[in-house]
Amino acid sequence: MNQLIRLQLGLSLIGLLLLASQESRAADAVPGYRSTFLLGVFASTVALEGATGIKRMVQRLEAHKMNAAIVQMHSKDKDLFRLAEGAGIKLLFAPAYELDRSWWGSDGKTFPDTPEQARKAAEEIIGGVKSEKSLLGYVLYDEPGPELISRVCRITQAFRQADPERAVTGVFIGTDPGRQRLVRECQPNVVLIDVYPFTRESKPGDFTMRGFFSSLDFVDYIRSYSRYLEGRPLWVLLQTHGTDWEGYKLREPSRAELRAMNWMALGEGADGIFYFHWSSFQTWRGLGDNPELLSEVGDFAERIQPIKGLLAGLERVEGEFFAHPTDPHHYVSTLQRGNSPEEYVVVVNRDVQRSRNIAVISARTARLRDLLSGRVYALGEAIRLGPGDGRIFQAVP
Repeated sequence: MNQLIRLQLGLSLIGLLLLASQESRAADAVPGYRSTFLLGVFASTVALEGATGIKRMVQRLEAHKMNAAIVQMHSKDKDLFRLAEGAGIKLLFAPAYELDRSWWGSDGKTFPDTPEQARKAAEEIIGGVKSEKSLLGYVLYDEPGPELISRVCRITQAFRQADPERAVTGVFIGTDPGRQRLVRECQPNVVLIDVYPFTRESKPGDFTMRGFFSSLDFVDYIRSYSRYLEGRPLWVLLQTHGTDWEGYKLREPSRAELRAMNWMALGEGADGIFYFHWSSFQTWRGLGDNPELLSEVGDFAERIQPIKGLLAGLERVEGEFFAHPTDPHHYVSTLQRGNSPEEYVVVVNRDVQRSRNIAVISARTARLRDLLSGRVYALGEAIRLGPGDGRIFQAVP
């Protein structure tokens, strides 16, 4: 080998090493809230009623292979941060109590709607928790209306500037332009939405968003928000509760309905799924007191455990895979990651009472490899799915 060839090979090797180093640094630079699929609950330390309740929740989340929780709490609740860290659970801190006393106002006290006040409120709260290893981000508001757009935008930006590596968001709801304007203009770095379809009037398997007085289907409702993502993660807060308030009576989903919601959320590109609410409180039964639905969540978490790393960052695209036209009721979606050519197909049986054979068709030439079982299906071949069940496939030659 002459000297010139050795030099060329050496330069090539150096280039590959530099590229690998750059890719490694880029991977390390991805914020923690974007690096894995999140599965968890919404909770409140008020409803948990002390250290025993907090410890029990963390233990049960870990036992059911959940890895996250949105918790309304105080920054001084250090026990929860420590317990979550030990169990490998990431916390989204909802500082509702403190923000009421420094930003939103309470008991007749108000605060100026200024960047300076927002910055002061953010820095005071973040200063008490920023060093916590289990802290994944902040959930700053719950279903704000359009009249709060100035305050929502200011506090969002203040938290993003004060702690840029962590998630900053709030819970959004509704399809009216004013509420969705909050997502577009305030720019939380995660879009987190409530999705509650089931009222007392909802028949089994009817995913119409009656819980929000809407005629939209579950899927169309999520898409009304996902069109504004612009590369941001999508998290959904799914219904596991019923309510008994006058004029607003929800019913708990069945186990198969929850199963279908989980899989359709995956198909819509959700990077995180959370369940409302962990504790029994007000008029609802919490997930922690509902063995049947908690078992369903645990089964789902167990099934997707091997592919959690893959799921983070997938986005729904207008793909080329569809349910067979003889039974278009079933759900089929296509997922991709950025500009990657790899495509993934999610198939869900929306019938929550019967098993079904579902065939996927496409104009292109491909087969579908089940990511969990490894089985490969030809296009048009029947895929047998139980009530509300789903699968995720990779499109392969």
